[in-house]
Amino acid sequence: MKIKLILLLAALSSVLTPKPANSQSGAIVVDIDNPKFRKLVVATPSFTVSPQSDKNLTNWGKKASEDLAKLLEFSGYFRIIDQLAYQGIKSAQGSKPAKSTIAGFEGYNFLEWKSIGVESLTVGSINRQEDGSYRIELRTADLNKGERLVGKAYTVKDLQDLDMVLKQYVDRVLTAYTGKPGIFSSKIAFIGRKSKNSEKQVYICDVDGKNLRQVTFTKSLHLAPSWSPDGSKLLFTSYESGNPDLYMLDLKTNKVEGLASYKGLNSGGVFSANGKLVAFSGSIRGNTEIYLKSLQKAGHRMPLLQGHGIDVDPAFSPDGKWLAFVSGRYGNPHIFRAQLAWNADKSQVKVVGDKRLTYAGWYNATPAWSPDSEKIAFAGFDRDIGRFDLFLMNHDGTKLERLTIKSGDNESPSWSPNGQLIMFHSNRIGSSNHKGPSQLYIMNRDGSHQRKISTGLYQAQTPRWGPFLLN
Repeated sequence: MKIKLILLLAALSSVLTPKPANSQSGAIVVDIDNPKFRKLVVATPSFTVSPQSDKNLTNWGKKASEDLAKLLEFSGYFRIIDQLAYQGIKSAQGSKPAKSTIAGFEGYNFLEWKSIGVESLTVGSINRQEDGSYRIELRTADLNKGERLVGKAYTVKDLQDLDMVLKQYVDRVLTAYTGKPGIFSSKIAFIGRKSKNSEKQVYICDVDGKNLRQVTFTKSLHLAPSWSPDGSKLLFTSYESGNPDLYMLDLKTNKVEGLASYKGLNSGGVFSANGKLVAFSGSIRGNTEIYLKSLQKAGHRMPLLQGHGIDVDPAFSPDGKWLAFVSGRYGNPHIFRAQLAWNADKSQVKVVGDKRLTYAGWYNATPAWSPDSEKIAFAGFDRDIGRFDLFLMNHDGTKLERLTIKSGDNESPSWSPNGQLIMFHSNRIGSSNHKGPSQLYIMNRDGSHQRKISTGLYQAQTPRWGPFLLN
């Protein structure tokens, strides 16, 4: 159901408008790349409700606080304190006179909350209005500074929309604490199967696996989804015609357009950063190279990279300067970086040189650029343990780091649009050495805090993290 978001009245704007995180007296800014990074301890007491006599509304208030806590923890920045720890704080407020009073937190004794280790406190309320709609108010205080950090009010017609409201609000909290956009306004595209014997289809979901939506339906194999820069379109490969052909799906109209149906391979399509071109892996007489298709004018595919050995897995850097790709020109597949030269209106591009980036590993594939174009994540096969694992390096191939080990096969990395998280697929089964159907996983960019994303599907693989979308 469509949400109708209503800002607070001007009279209340001073209560709910967040203060800048970089103000002199503002909240601390969390830097996940800092070696001394430590998760903030956060409390999310049950939301107050009105009317209080409505038991169903009370249950919604409890659920809202629990879901809010899960979203904050999922972000990787916060550690949730158990509600049992603050049961002694009467009515989720201080029973003693408040030592610090700020707008929206009148009566809350921050000293009591800090005494049990809480550093960030988010409170909320759900009020049923006369027209049957619900007003949801949320406020977050940074207790280290004793200041209100974020505040927002929403009006929804149905409480089933509460999940979307909470995700929008958590994005505001993340922005206030980190100085970077939150992750919940983006989506994940991936290939999934409902059952062991069903076809692989393209799906979209929220970053936590919720709101799953299937977007392809032909009874054929589908592969390699990829987002347009504005999040309105998806590229994918389908065997619908019996050949691996490249298609583009308009998510607003659900219209599917064929982009490349040349004899042989047409796969791994990716948009250029300006959305004007698509690069993909294509083959001629069994030799696979990288080609371009213009989205602004009709025409045949244009060669971008051709030479001895296969060239596949193209990936444009977000700044448009480079193309990462995989080549077997020296034997086993390794990651290369090509330098790009664009024409004046950025509608055409050519390669003016390339450099090999990886030398270690037997088979390296699926390079993925960080949003700042400074890092490349990729999958590499370790013959010593017989596993694919994920690695990270600088854009010039230096400072190689290993992100996963001894946890099944880990492949197809994809960066969050704020550059703080990496999603991938893994066939690990818990902490055992056994393998099962691939599922989606997420981790911090340094490889820490790896956890599974539950989609409810039998198999989920090749995730592609989409851009930020307007709420």
